[in-house]
Amino acid sequence: MVSPLPLPVMDLGSAQYGPVQELQRRLCAAVATGACAGVLLLLEHEPVITLGSRGQAAHVLLPDTARARGVAVERSERGGAATLHAPGQLVSYPIIPLPGHDLRGYVWRLEEVLRLMLLDLGVRALRSPGRPGLYVEGRKIASLGLRCRRWVTSHGTALNLNVDLTLFDLIVSCAEPDLRQTSVAELTGRAPSMKEAKERYRRHFASVFGMALGAIQVPAAGFEPATPGSGGQCSIPWGTGAREKPRYYTGSGLSGQGHLPPAG
Repeated sequence: MVSPLPLPVMDLGSAQYGPVQELQRRLCAAVATGACAGVLLLLEHEPVITLGSRGQAAHVLLPDTARARGVAVERSERGGAATLHAPGQLVSYPIIPLPGHDLRGYVWRLEEVLRLMLLDLGVRALRSPGRPGLYVEGRKIASLGLRCRRWVTSHGTALNLNVDLTLFDLIVSCAEPDLRQTSVAELTGRAPSMKEAKERYRRHFASVFGMALGAIQVPAAGFEPATPGSGGQCSIPWGTGAREKPRYYTGSGLSGQGHLPPAG
């Protein structure tokens, strides 16, 4: 019996939103066709407001101020409404076959990874029924917004470490006018380095999902999968390169589509 390969973990550093969304699109196609088995992307985004499937232009409260502060506005393929990404926020995008085709269970596990990570940092965050993400005394510290197509997941979570919280004044977060954001730095007076945060995330993801993860790698320039249908190889490590069923999850198929509950 062949042992499962470790899931590659790629550190994309600080990146613009649009190119990373396009990269996710290509990675999803590669996973769905069997060109590669999956990858976990860890990064920060340059300042950007993203509007998900429920996002509206009216959710950007101060478009002129956003423009003056260098904050882009982008449409996103994820579920949910408006959110904001900026340096000091750890973003994670697992591009993997949906474990057990269980959407709700997948959401719970992603939240659990962040909940355990926050406990390490001295922050007790809680779930809120019907509102994906994590909260501390009613303020949101972690957001979750996903896409699942052909039973392959993309997009993911954002954890506020030491992000500039004033940027959230530019939007109606998650379509909730009274929702306020918080961060590890605001709650504890300190925050881990991004390098430390990424390693903590990798460790807890491996534990919660019960899978082996590779060491965090900085990808080479031009990192992306081969064009679907080209017959080329995915640049993500894949062992023999054989086009066979991915071996990260027992019983995970790659056909069909799934729709996640709304997320902010």
